[in-house]
Amino acid sequence: MPRRRIYDPLTELLAAVLLVVLVLVVNRWAFSLAVLVLVVLPAVLVSGRARQIGLAITLLAGPLLISSLLLHGLFFPEGRTVLADLGIARVTAEGLAFAALMGLRMCVFTGVLLTAAMTLDIPDLLASMTHRGWNRKLVFIVGSAVGLIPHVALRGRQITRAQQARGLVVGRSPLSRVRALLTVTTPLVIGLLVDASERNRMLEARGFSSATTRTSYLPDTDSRGQRLARRGMVAAVGAFSAVWLLVAP
Repeated sequence: MPRRRIYDPLTELLAAVLLVVLVLVVNRWAFSLAVLVLVVLPAVLVSGRARQIGLAITLLAGPLLISSLLLHGLFFPEGRTVLADLGIARVTAEGLAFAALMGLRMCVFTGVLLTAAMTLDIPDLLASMTHRGWNRKLVFIVGSAVGLIPHVALRGRQITRAQQARGLVVGRSPLSRVRALLTVTTPLVIGLLVDASERNRMLEARGFSSATTRTSYLPDTDSRGQRLARRGMVAAVGAFSAVWLLVAP
């Protein structure tokens, strides 16, 4: 079951973004591993959607990990310790270490952002941004980006069930799986494009581009304490990043 919400969606989304910034600034494998084990893993487990988030992380981070291993593990020009010479490619210890570091960071990025995106309450997020007086186009862009992953996952499950009802059978061979993936991906992409076009016409018909002040029918779930906490988090991460970049080299 979904977890009980404690903080405003803006606070949770900002915390996820700042955590990604910290991982980028620190750029140490020990820090990235600590964030993955102590923050990302518990957040996924208590989210109430551990299976869906785990599958999404695997689908997104898996190809990135493989490409990083092939690119840096085999073609790393700074590598000196050669483990295997394959002619046009060399497996080096430095390349594998760099690939592992990049893969660990990608797991942290996808884990943090996907957990935040797939557990946020989109209507509450948009309402909070509207109450704060954000630009309506920016509110729409943020809401669409955050809500895209759950929407695509739901549409993909619906299309898969529809194709299976029409006789789609997924075999064990790779060719059968690729064929089944194409039968789901093609209508999924076309449907998303049609939805985007229809949504654009609906927004224009409802005066989305007008200059009048927007209001929200949902109550404001934000508080003065959380607003001060968000400013404090941004200031703290900014100060830490500046000091770290000056001291670390």
